[in-house]
Amino acid sequence: MQYLRTFTFFSLFLICTWGVQAQFKEVKTGMVNLKYSSVAWGDQDNDGDLDVFMMGWDGKKRVTRIYNNNNGQFEDIEASLPGVNSVASNNLAWTDLDNDNDLDLVLTGQDGETRIAKIYNNEGSNYFKESPQNLDGVYASTVVWGDYDNDGDLDLLMAGNTKNGGRKTQIFRNDKGKLVKIKTNLIGISRGTAAWGDYDNDGDLDILVSGRYHPTQKLAKCIIYRNDNGKFTDINANITGLLRGAAAWGDYDNDGDLDLLMCGLTDQGKRLTKLYKNNKGRFLAINTNLIQVSRSSLAWGDYDNDGDLDILITGMDNQGKRRSKIYQNNGGSFKDINAQLIGLSAGSAAWGDYDNDGDLDILITGEDQSFNQHTKIYQNNLNKGKEVKMHPPSNLNAEVKGKDVVLKWAKIKDLKGITYNIRIGTAPGKNDQLSPMADAQSGFRLVVENGNAHHHDNWRIKNLPPGKYYWSVQTINGAFQSSKFSEEKSFEVQ
Repeated sequence: MQYLRTFTFFSLFLICTWGVQAQFKEVKTGMVNLKYSSVAWGDQDNDGDLDVFMMGWDGKKRVTRIYNNNNGQFEDIEASLPGVNSVASNNLAWTDLDNDNDLDLVLTGQDGETRIAKIYNNEGSNYFKESPQNLDGVYASTVVWGDYDNDGDLDLLMAGNTKNGGRKTQIFRNDKGKLVKIKTNLIGISRGTAAWGDYDNDGDLDILVSGRYHPTQKLAKCIIYRNDNGKFTDINANITGLLRGAAAWGDYDNDGDLDLLMCGLTDQGKRLTKLYKNNKGRFLAINTNLIQVSRSSLAWGDYDNDGDLDILITGMDNQGKRRSKIYQNNGGSFKDINAQLIGLSAGSAAWGDYDNDGDLDILITGEDQSFNQHTKIYQNNLNKGKEVKMHPPSNLNAEVKGKDVVLKWAKIKDLKGITYNIRIGTAPGKNDQLSPMADAQSGFRLVVENGNAHHHDNWRIKNLPPGKYYWSVQTINGAFQSSKFSEEKSFEVQ
């Protein structure tokens, strides 16, 4: 009987272990192995699948690569971009700078002894042409895009070390594809992170920055700035400052406001991971069992398609061990699923459905316990994405007030964790006033991001030139599946 109980327990253990391991299966890609690295998924050739933009150190030199996804096989397009060493997260990003609905790119970092910040326009046929922009080169940097002034194009937030050893956090306003630096009172940081997010639900994008700010000491601050018509005010959020880490907004409890997940190194040299719940604009630290890491990366994403946001996180813990973990969100509590990922730090982690089966796969880069660099893709085999039926919102309405318009629609009620994505054009089917970074016909999202109207059921666009405009909206869930766009509507600005 004792033998039978032992055998039964061992058999169940093997079945459970096999089931967990089978959730994410490593896929061989032939991509360059990198550490001190950043990555981003994006459909740069508009063929309906996610390609990869990555940069870092391959053990001998700095490299930057774009890999084209051909039915799950990744081919270097030989984009001839400068090799840049990444020493902080988020120092590369896809964008649509010129509202032509293809993906342009930005990269920052250190190329040899030179600090750089470069924009490349997507000219099609795998060709990226440098855009003449007056940007200050930075390294130990972070770059993020967001339409802070609600005029329909994406502006740039950039932070890092300058060539003279100082630290800057700058906003560049997008004026018809030309980036113009605006005056702000943002704290200068490096070796940190930044993120746009409408934490107060007032319909414009606020800013989080966290990182090293002191000129001589390794001291960190985290500040949330409220956006008041383009002016940014420190809300004194009382959040722990972290460096050598990452941060991401996400509504983990589906209550309609943005919570905050952060990880990194404190002033005292302690590795920390913190989840802050947004309670009407006040941020409360929540107790979790998440690994405490720095030299880290993290991302929200609904890998199990149950309507709430799970966590992907990599980094070095307080015992010096490299870790890569997936935490399943169960009613606001997070459970380590023991996904059997390679432990990495000093790299990047990103969700993305590279095989278009409706669930989130994983791309991670970084350094293992023996200081070797890696690039890994893990395929999600849960196959729950096929059960999700996405559909666009209805009851679209436009209220024009002078040069501004407020676009409205009915909230989706049968799906959880939904954001909304708007397209606006000057002719039917066009996207030249507000790019959705999505295919207007199929709805396929070119980037792995929330919609540009976030969780709202309305969004204001300002300072539109006179004319007739055509618009529609799609829905995007926490697995970044997108619906088709709603029936197109129009409005006029006099």
